[in-house]
Amino acid sequence: MRKSKLNNETLLALEDSLKDKFHPVEPDQQFVRHLRIRLEESPILYRRRRTAATLLTIAGGLLLGLAIFLIGRGFLSQSGEA
Repeated sequence: MRKSKLNNETLLALEDSLKDKFHPVEPDQQFVRHLRIRLEESPILYRRRRTAATLLTIAGGLLLGLAIFLIGRGFLSQSGEA
């Protein structure tokens, strides 16, 4: 317990000394906003979203077709038994 408390105090002292020596960099907020907009509206991201939507639509259509096929096969096998 005593050892961990000393370690914590040592780390806090080290952190304080580093904070005094190195000042954090404050980025220009306009640059950050402009970069965020460019990244959010990039053509690559748009293409990926479009491709994902297309693949989801195809997968949904295939699942719906499979469900209709299995239901239809069930009806045909029941009517053949009668």
